[in-house]
Parts: sequence; structure tokens; C-alpha cells
Amino acid sequence: MKAGRVALLLAAAAVLEFFVGRSPYRRFLPIDWFLLATAVVARSGDFVRAVLAGTAAGALEDALSMPLIGMNAFAKAILGYGLTLVAVRVVFGGSLAVGLALFVASIANEAIVALLSALLAQSPLVIVTKDALWRAAVTGLAGGALESAWEFPWREWWTRRRLRRLR
Repeated sequence: MKAGRVALLLAAAAVLEFFVGRSPYRRFLPIDWFLLATAVVARSGDFVRAVLAGTAAGALEDALSMPLIGMNAFAKAILGYGLTLVAVRVVFGGSLAVGLALFVASIANEAIVALLSALLAQSPLVIVTKDALWRAAVTGLAGGALESAWEFPWREWWTRRRLRRLR
């Protein structure tokens, strides 16, 4: 994946997080857009680019939502490496597998940030909450839906639809 596409993904994630994250729909759609952007970059199989994209995505997320910058950057860098490892080593397909991988990655992100927050900011250690599980589930569903849309044969579908209309 080229650097321009990575920058575009991160910018889109920042815009979506800024507008959806501050809206009243945040409870309904708590999607981790930065994790989705990191997962898209990790899908290419380039470890260095996935770790750097995860670090940049986490730093952007910290700048938008956290008082201490660096916790999400560290977590997303680890997850970028892990998701690339899964993409390279494990051959799986389908939107269900991608959604499950993103669900586990989102829970891992919450656990890493909670652990770092407990160590650095002396906050109480709370890893799994209902909000974290809901966010992981919605992020997994969104990632699975995006994978399904990515794999769908849009060109053939459009051609068949156009030919049906001409008959």
C-alpha cells in the first residue's frame, strides 16, 4: 500500500472520528475507525508500514480524545504488527473471519490502553466493560461489512444490472 493511500486512510479515520465521535450517535456507532485503518494497512502484509500506520493512527486518536498522548499509539502499533502477522501467516477469508479478528484486536486495544493508563496515569485497572465489548462488536461488524463490500464483484453486478435494464 502506498504512502498516499495510508495518509488518505488516516485522514478519513480522523474525519469520521471527529464527526461521529462527537455526535449523539456515538453510543450507537462506537466504531474504532483508527483500528479499521490500521487493519487495512496491515492487510497488505508490510510489517513496517503497518506499525508506522498504527502508530500514526493511535497518535491521532490520542490527540482527538485522550489527555495523555502515546497510549493508543503504542497499542495500535502492536496491533498493526499483530494484524499483519495474521494476514501473512494465516490464510483465512471471508468477512466473518475479518470481523472476528477485528473484535479480538479491539478488545486487545482496550486492554493495552487500560494497562498503560493504570501504569502511567495511576487510574484504576478496568479492562473489559460493556462499552468496550459493544465497541469491539460494532468495530468487528463494520470491518466484516467493509471486507464483504471489498470482495463483492461490483463490476459484474453493475454489468448484469445494466443489461437487465436494456431488455
